[in-house]
Amino acid sequence: MSRKKIIVFAGAPYSNSAPLVERLAETDPRVRVITDHPANLVADLNAGRADVALIPVVHLFSHPELTMIDGLGIAADGSVKSVLLKCNVPVGQIKTFARDPASATSNILAELLLKKHYGREVEMVDTDNADATVVIGDRALCSDPAPAGDIDLAEAWKEMTGLPFVFAVWAVRKDCPEIETVTEIVHAACKAGLQSMEEIATRYASELGNTQSFWLDYLGQSIHYKLDERDMEGLEQFRQLVA
Repeated sequence: MSRKKIIVFAGAPYSNSAPLVERLAETDPRVRVITDHPANLVADLNAGRADVALIPVVHLFSHPELTMIDGLGIAADGSVKSVLLKCNVPVGQIKTFARDPASATSNILAELLLKKHYGREVEMVDTDNADATVVIGDRALCSDPAPAGDIDLAEAWKEMTGLPFVFAVWAVRKDCPEIETVTEIVHAACKAGLQSMEEIATRYASELGNTQSFWLDYLGQSIHYKLDERDMEGLEQFRQLVA
């Protein structure tokens, strides 16, 4: 990879990944950044359109040809505010829920929580008239509450397991020749992104509304990007429950 003129990093176009992604191009002159829906990022990686991608964790589980880069991801230890199950009926009446086409991880997490945490037998559907709907990203973060309220899926996971939830991780193909080089780049970019949090928050306040302090709280408190042993324990528990 060191002989390539360009190293392509792929991420999703959501604010929650901004501290990981926004300073990548400044970290190394070879870096180019593309954005795509989370559901497409593994295909970008395996087709060679990207060398590194910030993928939903369920795709890491189902693609043994990929490996995660240690120490970084998008995680929440409690309420995350941007991964919601928006309820049209009380949770005790939910029989169907509509998936968000952008995120397999959030859809599977919702199904898991409804069955194991709330004791509901549910069906995942693609219709507009479901009892509840999974909504993620900035659309969820800036939305009004649903008629029967919202369930914050990371908060519900914490209630059920006592652990943080990891939504996405940096991943490469296992045949990537210089994982160490890529690892250095993403860690340096994260450090620079965290140092630029006020600038990032100001821009999102201008583009999407709410105050700078709202975005600083979301990006700096609701989400964390450096993964520790508890995060990895939560990730492994989710892997086992999905399996």
